[in-house]
Amino acid sequence: MLLVLCSLDDTDSQWFARRATRAGRACAAVTTEHLSFARRHDHRVGPAGDVRTTIELADGVVLDGSALTGVLNRVREPPALAWYRAEPAERDYASAELFAYTLSWLAGLRCPVRNKPTPQCLAGPAPDPVHAWAAAHAAGLRCAPIRLGTATPWPPGDAALAGARAAAAGPVRARQVLCLDREVLDRDVPPATAAGVRRLTGLLGAATALLGIDFLVGGDDWWFAGLTALPTLRTGGDLLVDRLLRALEA
Repeated sequence: MLLVLCSLDDTDSQWFARRATRAGRACAAVTTEHLSFARRHDHRVGPAGDVRTTIELADGVVLDGSALTGVLNRVREPPALAWYRAEPAERDYASAELFAYTLSWLAGLRCPVRNKPTPQCLAGPAPDPVHAWAAAHAAGLRCAPIRLGTATPWPPGDAALAGARAAAAGPVRARQVLCLDREVLDRDVPPATAAGVRRLTGLLGAATALLGIDFLVGGDDWWFAGLTALPTLRTGGDLLVDRLLRALEA
């Protein structure tokens, strides 16, 4: 079975799950909220590092890690909603434990997973914004100077976007480029920019991941404006569905 993990408001993930079902795949979309109220979590790590996980959901559906054929992971937070009204210390402890559990569960699956969680982000590769900017610069993408400090009016995550806006001449439009397993899925991206995106994913250790690379585009200039492990999926259309289904069957 193909499993799509997402939050309740992630309509793009649910769109992909429907498309996978129409393509003849046995596919289920399970939300973080649903996982939060599961009847049972059975997670075992063997002495050789082998991982076995079984989750029984509230509706009786059982997710057996060994029976999964592929996982699209878009989990933003640990499944800790059931602890929302607990005392702060208990709630924080439970959230930390559930974060570690989710990371161990998904990292230990033998089937293909896009995206595998990292200690920084359960949804996959999500480097510090300054690290991402430096890697994009090293990859040859056009990067505007950025400024960070107590007087900057934007959060650090928007530094590359703010820098690109300041450097761009004339009107610009926002554009997110989808990259799956180092393949740029947008066909109208300039070759030099597409090559830079591929180099960037390699520098970030994200050669097997689905990322969205954000740009501000003005004329022939493509300014790097950030990246996300939770890109918009619908814009990828049939090509994204086809490539992602292939990646999750490898």
